[in-house]
Amino acid sequence: MRQRVAIAFTVVLLSVCGAQAQKADEVYLATQELDTTFFMAPAPAAEASRKEVAIVAALQEKRTAEQLALCMADIKQSVFRFANVVGENFTTEKLPKATAFFHRVYRTESGFNKQGKNKWERPRPPLFDERVKPIEKLDNAAYPSGHSAFAFITAIVLADIIPEKRAEIFDRAIEFGNNRVLGGMHFPSDVEAGRQMAAMVAVLMYRNPAFRKDLEEARAEVRTVLGLK
Repeated sequence: MRQRVAIAFTVVLLSVCGAQAQKADEVYLATQELDTTFFMAPAPAAEASRKEVAIVAALQEKRTAEQLALCMADIKQSVFRFANVVGENFTTEKLPKATAFFHRVYRTESGFNKQGKNKWERPRPPLFDERVKPIEKLDNAAYPSGHSAFAFITAIVLADIIPEKRAEIFDRAIEFGNNRVLGGMHFPSDVEAGRQMAAMVAVLMYRNPAFRKDLEEARAEVRTVLGLK
């Protein structure tokens, strides 16, 4: 039984039907190496979505102007959206190595969230309930949330670099994902699926020697700029 499971995992890990090859210097883990949908629950069916959309609509009704502003700002997927919990010196101008490193982490995650979106094609909340007002164009499917996946994989790596701020970094990642619900772009289950997907990608990404090398360079730069020992 264990042998069959190991064989199945290897097959899924090494081939993804129809996957487009990615350049090794653009990502730390290629989509050909992992089919994340094999390890995820399917997207909730339409009936479950209709029940879940009531949560989205209720949250939007109570949303404040300040919350809406943060939702809009969090459309941008950048590690520097974490500056409010990391420190004012955490900027792209002061951290060129970290900027390039985290952009490559982002590109890595970005390829994987499309696997679930393309497979399950879950419609976004506004298509189930007209009360839900999206903060941006509905250009692809909902499940899993790419923004949530980005935030969580970024938090995993950033908390490794700055363990002193681990709790604050993960709280910010959770907020970042939840803002996609407040923004009418995702169901809560999309956000949770994005976090799960990010974790599995991170586990394999950490095995890449190139990732570990770039991580150490980014760590040294970030900790120096932030004045951390």
